Amino acid sequence: MTSVHADIEALKELHDALVRFRYAQRDVAVRAEDRIEMTRASLEGKAGRWRSRLEQRRAELDACRRRAAEAAAGEPAVDCAGYAGAVSEAEERLEHIRLWQFRVDQEASEFRGIASRFRDMLERDLPATEKHLLAMIASLEAARAVQSPRS
Repeated sequence: MTSVHADIEALKELHDALVRFRYAQRDVAVRAEDRIEMTRASLEGKAGRWRSRLEQRRAELDACRRRAAEAAAGEPAVDCAGYAGAVSEAEERLEHIRLWQFRVDQEASEFRGIASRFRDMLERDLPATEKHLLAMIASLEAARAVQSPRS
C-alpha cells in the first residue's frame, strides 16, 4: 500500500471515528439530562413526603397543645416536647432537601450551559469537519486515480 493509500485510509478511519464520537456523545448528553431530571424528581418526591409529614406532625403538636390547654388543674401535665421535636426534625429535613434542590438546580444550570455549547459543537462543528474530511478524501482519491503509472 502506498503512502497516499494509507493516508486516504487513515482519513476515512478518522471520519468514521468522528461520526461514532458525535453519536456517542449526543447519547451521553441526553443521558446526563435524564439523570438530572431523575434527581430533581427524586428530590421533589422526598420534599413532598416531608411536607406531608410536617403537616401531620404540626397537626399532632397542635392537638397536643389543645389537650395541654384543656387539661384541668390537678391533672398530670401534658408533655408536647416529643411532638415539638418531631416538627423540628421534619422542618430540618425539608430544609435540607430544599438546599439540595437549590444546589442541583445551580449545578444543572451550569451544566446545561456547557452542554449546550457541546451540543452545538456536535451538531454544527463536527458535521462540518466530517464534510470537509469527505471532500479531502474525495480529492485525494481523484488525485490518486489520475496519477501517472510511475508513482
